[in-house]
Amino acid sequence: MKQIKFFFMSSIIITLITFSTQKVKGNECISQICDVESSIIIRTQEKEYFVVQLFRGFTKEGKFVKKLLISKNRKDIVSIVLPSSEEVKNFDANIKKYRTGFILETLYGGGENFYTRSFYFKCIKGNLFLYKIVGTHIIPNSDKKLVNTKNIRPQINVRNFNIQYYLENTP
Repeated sequence: MKQIKFFFMSSIIITLITFSTQKVKGNECISQICDVESSIIIRTQEKEYFVVQLFRGFTKEGKFVKKLLISKNRKDIVSIVLPSSEEVKNFDANIKKYRTGFILETLYGGGENFYTRSFYFKCIKGNLFLYKIVGTHIIPNSDKKLVNTKNIRPQINVRNFNIQYYLENTP
């Protein structure tokens, strides 16, 4: 009986070790330590739907990252790795459903300057497009709060969205 228990327990341990060390490519999250932070479903009038998910987790190098995954009718269309808090000071992000699309809200900065950038995406003709960015610059210990809204022309397809460019170049 003790041999059967030992064999059973050792089989479980080997199984756990095997499945907890899966190899992944590039900057992807390791599946066992990657969580869905939030998820949104956007239904269109054309009987299509988008699923927008924000994941958080660690890369195989141990770096904490967030990733935005967007799929259309169960087919992935884009995966965007968001900057880490080491790349952009104190960077954080979340998503919210908004009318016929979603908002990617970001917050970053520290010390004397805090920034927010809200990226507005909407569904047009079966695709998601960036159409507006609202940026805020907050200076702690003062009453200064600068808000700037920028309408994007031409609108940018979510597949071509480069968040780093907009964090650096949005007022």
